[in-house]
Amino acid sequence: MPEPTGKKVLIIDDSATTRAVVKVYLAGYSLEFLEANNGQDGLELARSARPDAIIIDLKMPGMDGLTFCRRVRAEMAIRYVPIILITGSRGLDLRNEAIRSGASVFLNKPIDVPMLAKLILGYVGSSQQPSS
Repeated sequence: MPEPTGKKVLIIDDSATTRAVVKVYLAGYSLEFLEANNGQDGLELARSARPDAIIIDLKMPGMDGLTFCRRVRAEMAIRYVPIILITGSRGLDLRNEAIRSGASVFLNKPIDVPMLAKLILGYVGSSQQPSS
């Protein structure tokens, strides 16, 4: 297993399976993963751990992804952390609302793995190739 780079990615999704799949997709890039199963816990973890990037699902019980984005952008210490909002929902209005709420990128499910990896590596400042 590759040595961690010190770059932290926070994955927020109410599905443990989705969180695990995202970690598997990005496992070869020497990233440290933090996890939360809802927006409120994710916000608290973002405040304390200061991740380098955040991946969050749009639809979750309690605080959804849009509300999470707005809350992060309102907090000085974490307002510039890139947020990748992932959803199974489609539509230009939703995409526009996500960007207005503070999402850096809006991706549809199923997840485009090469695109997700490219975005995360761009955000954390790494040009590394996945290890085998």
